[in-house]
Amino acid sequence: MRLTPTERDRLLLFGAAELARARRARGLRLNVPEATALIADTV
Repeated sequence: MRLTPTERDRLLLFGAAELARARRARGLRLNVPEATALIADTV
């Protein structure tokens, strides 16, 4: 599967945001990159 650079960035961001959501659901504090990914995915 070939992805454009923009699609690759969005996929990476989505994966990081999903990881951040899972960590947040377990009650763990998010680090700065995870929080940034979560905010960017929400916007």
